[in-house]
Amino acid sequence: MTDKRIIDSFIGKYHLGGNIERTKWVSDGESLKADFINDSQNLVGKVVSKKFKFPIGEFGIYSTSTLSKMLGILENEVMFDIIKEGGTPARFNIGDTAMDIKFNLADPQVIPNVPSINKTEGNIYVELTEEFTTRFIKSKDAVGEEVFYVSTQDGFTSPEVKLTIGNSTSNSVSFAAHIEPGSAEVELDNIPFNADLVKEIFKHNKRFELGWMDINPKGLMSFAFKFGDLESNYYLVRNQNQ
Repeated sequence: MTDKRIIDSFIGKYHLGGNIERTKWVSDGESLKADFINDSQNLVGKVVSKKFKFPIGEFGIYSTSTLSKMLGILENEVMFDIIKEGGTPARFNIGDTAMDIKFNLADPQVIPNVPSINKTEGNIYVELTEEFTTRFIKSKDAVGEEVFYVSTQDGFTSPEVKLTIGNSTSNSVSFAAHIEPGSAEVELDNIPFNADLVKEIFKHNKRFELGWMDINPKGLMSFAFKFGDLESNYYLVRNQNQ
């Protein structure tokens, strides 16, 4: 039997409230992972559930929303069976003690390829806290702006990263976090990023054990979270033409 709550958490961390529909699940029998990219191609990432027994194979998921809704009607303990056609996984058969569902799998060839992200140098590092991520979510909801800006400033005791949701001509909220030792000594000057995507990342990665935010002055922001045997990573490219 499989704990459906682990699957639900795994899905939520890449689906991000509907921003990612198509992905490929890859299982080696001991872990399950999904690499993903959104339709706008400004967000890529990976979710890995380690020490998680799942049928071995590659499974194309074309509509994560549909799968999530179907899983939602089942109990917490479920059984996954893989139905193959011509040696290729074609369907999930998933059941609990009362119901069975069938979910058709997509050809992995129709799932978008996810580019590799090269390690960047000259980053600024910020250790995330629940207070910080919750503050971002509440500020985004209050202001409603689609863009936030990242800059650096001198804090009371150490340099800080300042996030401003909104801009000088609109309603805005600003707050800051300390820059971690070992960060590059660079200045950030109001680099614009998508506030909606970051809100969804924070919203679906609550109660983390460890969380990090890295910012590269060339316009790449990354997030990493750890939850026991589950890890999630995201890479967000700055908004263009702003």
